[in-house]
Amino acid sequence: MGNAEVLLLIANAGWIKEHKATIPAHIPQHEVSENDLEKISSLSTAPPVMALMKQKKVSIHQFENLNNWIIALDGINDPGNMGTILRTADWFGIDKVICSDDCVELYNPKVVQSTMGAIFRVDVLYTGLETFLKDCKMPVYGAVLEGEDLYTTKFKQPGILVIGSESHGIRPEVLKHCSNLITIPSFGKSESLNAGVATGIILSEIRR
Repeated sequence: MGNAEVLLLIANAGWIKEHKATIPAHIPQHEVSENDLEKISSLSTAPPVMALMKQKKVSIHQFENLNNWIIALDGINDPGNMGTILRTADWFGIDKVICSDDCVELYNPKVVQSTMGAIFRVDVLYTGLETFLKDCKMPVYGAVLEGEDLYTTKFKQPGILVIGSESHGIRPEVLKHCSNLITIPSFGKSESLNAGVATGIILSEIRR
């Protein structure tokens, strides 16, 4: 789970018995019934174990002098998209995501659930995106509908990938700080791509 700190484990008797030997002694455990787990969980089928985790403290200094890519999110409002992007970033070895202040809250239950654990390995910082990009020395790639073809773009390593909101894209005040505009070429009739899907396609090409 990266540097995440477990404060409490809540599990049914079967799970605790099966994993007792591997649970660190300093982590408190609380045994509950399956019925109690169903009441606590927001899922249709409750898991056998839940954990109370300490929220990570992330500072702007963790985003300085990096030798890896950063994802910048501008106005991502959909919790499913946010979670998918964090999970995708983790898959491609990117552990820093910076969000504009109006992005969906990181600890929204749907965000946490859709990250599938990536939330514990990816550092997420909410801050003024314009100021961050203005002061950044890395190349900034903005994903837009009209830009350089993704598949002919030569990416300078490392850089920042900016993904805009689902409905409005990247705001003009943020877009002006993008040194490169890229697009995923369309071969069909859909007007746009889901933000999470677009992030995955672009990161795949960057890593290739």
